Amino acid sequence: MSRLSKVTYSRHQWKDKAKQRGDRERYQRKQLARVSAERDRVTKALKEAQGRLRQLEAHMQGLVALPKVDVVWMALQLFLVVRIGFRAVSRVLSLLALALGIQKAPCPQTIINWVIRLTLVRIDAARMLRGVPLSQAPFSNGLIWMIDLSIGLGTGKILAVWAFDAHHHQLAPGALSLEHVHCLGVSVAHAWTGETIADLLGRLIAVLGRPAAYLQDGGGDLHKAVAFLEEPGLASPCLDDISHAVAGMLKRSYHEHPAFETFVSACGRVSGKLKHTILACLAPPKVRTKARFMNVHRLFTWADRVLQLSPAGGAKTGSTLAKLRTCLDELPACKALIKRFRSDASGLLECQQIVKTKGLSHDTQAQCGPLIDTMPSAALRQEFRA
Repeated sequence: MSRLSKVTYSRHQWKDKAKQRGDRERYQRKQLARVSAERDRVTKALKEAQGRLRQLEAHMQGLVALPKVDVVWMALQLFLVVRIGFRAVSRVLSLLALALGIQKAPCPQTIINWVIRLTLVRIDAARMLRGVPLSQAPFSNGLIWMIDLSIGLGTGKILAVWAFDAHHHQLAPGALSLEHVHCLGVSVAHAWTGETIADLLGRLIAVLGRPAAYLQDGGGDLHKAVAFLEEPGLASPCLDDISHAVAGMLKRSYHEHPAFETFVSACGRVSGKLKHTILACLAPPKVRTKARFMNVHRLFTWADRVLQLSPAGGAKTGSTLAKLRTCLDELPACKALIKRFRSDASGLLECQQIVKTKGLSHDTQAQCGPLIDTMPSAALRQEFRA
């Protein structure tokens, strides 16, 4: 190798080393600047946090702790009036603890214990409960008893009996609310029959007197219980809850409809196709199989709105409308059923809202008349009028 070649080779090595050294130093300068900026930011945030902490400590020193009675009252109001769950009540009180002066927010189990104690007190106070006397039933106490046993507790079922004044709609505006209802008794059993329900009602009647009427969901066991009470002369009229009555009417009219099962099956398939896609927001609402006709009108309302998003005409391949149409399955073939059911259900639900809010009277019957006339099913109109 000549001397010139050696010098050129050595020069290239020097240049490569200088470039590597320069890149390393520039990288170190950038990292140092970044670390310095991060340190300054953290230092500033720490000073601000320390300042806020000092303010909160000064506020806590001057804040009077809320008495336990007030904490219990607030927790019960959140559960009974705001109608949120036990865990939600605990979380709300935890968030408001500093502002309200609560030293330690109660846990969900503590709130459950408070609610149970309030329930026991109210059940005991119900022994002296008396409704307005009814001239048509002079030996009754003027109360309507609501009976329900649909709540499960472990392997058993809870039977609950509530009472409200038979003259509620004459004495208070609006529908029933929690403050108008009193719990008379609660019992748990592995199974309930007409005879066991009648036995519990008989014990309540021995303390409180016979009710003006029973309000229930149309279950066979409850009707049998009232029949058992006829033997000792303790029976009272039985009223079906209007929500369950309306659901029963819709079931009798549409359950055997040839297109109903097709519609329900199509809704299930549409739900599977829409979920986990860009059109998931259009998925149908969930309607449980048990007591389906209590909420099935939501499914028909959803179907009608979804079909309105797919107007007649062509759709560009790959467009959102084309994707929606591929997911609709057999829904377009059920348009006639959807339109007819919605017309029937809307009239029934509006009448139901009027009766629940204002009670059954000649005035509310007159208000429901035009709504009933809009229902296309003649058999349904006749049954609801009756």
